[in-house]
Amino acid sequence: MKTILFFLAILASVVASATVKVTPISTDYASQKVTFKVEWTNSPNAPYNNRVWVWIDFCPITGTTPGGFSPATITGATITSGSGSTNTLTGRGFFIAGSTTNAGTTVTATLNPVPAGQFNWCVYGSDYPPNVLANTNGSYTLAGTPPFELITTNGATTHTVNEKTVATSAVTITPATITDATGYPGLWCPYTGSDLYMDATHRCRERQSGAYNWEAYIKDVRDNQIYRIVQMPTGTWWMAEDLMWDGRPNSSATGYTVRGVARNCAAHYGCGRFYNNTSTGAGAYAGTATARRSSDICPNGWLIPSTDELCPVASYNSTDSPYIAADEFAGPDTYGLSLRTCSAWAYVCGIEGTAYVGGSGASFNWLRTGTGGACGDARPLSGARTVRCVRSL
Repeated sequence: MKTILFFLAILASVVASATVKVTPISTDYASQKVTFKVEWTNSPNAPYNNRVWVWIDFCPITGTTPGGFSPATITGATITSGSGSTNTLTGRGFFIAGSTTNAGTTVTATLNPVPAGQFNWCVYGSDYPPNVLANTNGSYTLAGTPPFELITTNGATTHTVNEKTVATSAVTITPATITDATGYPGLWCPYTGSDLYMDATHRCRERQSGAYNWEAYIKDVRDNQIYRIVQMPTGTWWMAEDLMWDGRPNSSATGYTVRGVARNCAAHYGCGRFYNNTSTGAGAYAGTATARRSSDICPNGWLIPSTDELCPVASYNSTDSPYIAADEFAGPDTYGLSLRTCSAWAYVCGIEGTAYVGGSGASFNWLRTGTGGACGDARPLSGARTVRCVRSL
């Protein structure tokens, strides 16, 4: 009897552009194992976070007549040749992570249960997780292969969406994760603040470089300014851009209290406003080093970081830290926090160091000379400072 084997490569996202090729090689019917090769293009467009989701469908053969295809349960996956590694086996599928060579990565997967005897099978590969976009018309657009399963943090409450568009009012749970028909696991969005802003340009997703931490966007309802935010290793969310709020309730307002002074850095630096150490600015230099500083300049729900939160990312350091923006002395910007050289003392928008307010004083990162104040050094009379707000959910 002739066994039919074939492959299909799938790109399961509107933004996917990598080439994924999955080729069947052999079948061991007795042990219910199948072997196949996975290849993808690393340049110029690698799969999302350089990993491919693999899943398998099968159909039994009775006599000479094949049946319908059904999802296969995968109980094991082993790389038998080539580069990469397998992880996150869910039963429905698994990831192959890491760079593959031109020869590809050969994998043997164990299927269970499948009927005794021979069977046809299809193996698929996807380069991008299911994801969500919030539309301005009060709906979500889901990318991937329907049906989608939305799952809450407890893992027990779910909501099934059979189409690629669903009204926001129809989603009666607070999703934490999302899967599609392929079983590809993804996060809905780990940032759960009501100021979350999503559209085709502003997406909540894992960063595709550096630490692969999550980034999202918020909208400050006071002036509709949109800020990129990143989740740091502590779980705290940080603004990845300096605060810009000038105090006005709307763009044409008059008679408002001016907050801070306009940024006076060149466009390259992208600095925010400079806020004085007053109750209507960045807050008084007072309080303990561990306490967040009290001020109303941050958006609702956001706070000025404590010294303990700020020092690890803006501490005394004569070399580039993993948080300095890539265009600042070729900093690695590992977490996408993009701290920049902006200050309001002798080196305004210069080359000496960064200073942000936090805790009981300012925090510094001296990049060139390696001299100056230590992290948390309070300098109440030395001028205004730029501000990054933080939020823990």
